[in-house]
Amino acid sequence: MTPTPNLALATDRPASVAPHAISAAVDEAARGATVRALATDAACAELVTAWRARAIESILVKGVTTVEWLYRDEPRGYVDADLLVAPDRLARAATVLRELEFRPAAERNSEHAHPWIRGSDRTIIDLHATLWGATRPPARVWRELQDWVEPYAIGGVIVRVPNLPARALSVALHAAQHRDVPAKRADLRRALEHTSLAHWRAAERLADRLGALPLMGAGLQLEPDGQALLRQLPLARAGSLAERDKAALAIGFARIATARGVRGKASVIVAAVAPLSDERAGRQFNPALRFCRRITWLLRGIPRTVISIRRARADGRKRV
Repeated sequence: MTPTPNLALATDRPASVAPHAISAAVDEAARGATVRALATDAACAELVTAWRARAIESILVKGVTTVEWLYRDEPRGYVDADLLVAPDRLARAATVLRELEFRPAAERNSEHAHPWIRGSDRTIIDLHATLWGATRPPARVWRELQDWVEPYAIGGVIVRVPNLPARALSVALHAAQHRDVPAKRADLRRALEHTSLAHWRAAERLADRLGALPLMGAGLQLEPDGQALLRQLPLARAGSLAERDKAALAIGFARIATARGVRGKASVIVAAVAPLSDERAGRQFNPALRFCRRITWLLRGIPRTVISIRRARADGRKRV
């Protein structure tokens, strides 16, 4: 979601500009943002309806829900709708976009999303194949998110949107992705104020399932309140350590620490020792060889991981 400029925050204006002129400019910008947001909502509703007629389900991952959640009493616009679809429906989804006179905006393409723009009303749809920051395969990301959505009415159509924990995770990931963009940092600060610890812990569980813990932690670390929150989110904190020190085993240690009972801890250890498959590379290795390689990788990584965790804990005690 790309925010519209907020003229109310501008402070470096010439002293000669009359207050009524500034107020008029702010009002005009607010009206423009509202018109643009309504046009985006209408296009989103139109597209979701057309997709459903072709058996294409979607999730509106950002947009009006984020604005209403974090900026309910303040003017804040948005200029696009971010819609996620299942990977095996992407081609069909693109066909419907073309039928509705949308065209790809190639200059803004990325690996996780592809923007489409319609010339008649200049509305923009970001077609998502996955979520930025998620390292699991797109098909798994889609499956995992099915339990983290809720209905929402937009433009007279019921669409599916992320629930509160999933929205909190999205804001943290967006802050990590655009760490130098003030608006994204502002979103994160507001999310930290408006979201309970219970919901952040649920967001942490979702991040674990999506393989997004490192970047969730990296996003939260951008703000002081996020750093304090991380001390209560062991998996996300370990993920941020892995991002900083390249010590991926930190997440495994955190999983062992938070697992319940001997059986729970043992299952985590067994899963960690089990050799990783090489399906992505399309290669088949001897199971015994893969097991030996896995054990070697674990033994090499444990010392530097322990050192990273101890350093981070020491840093945390110093800050406190």
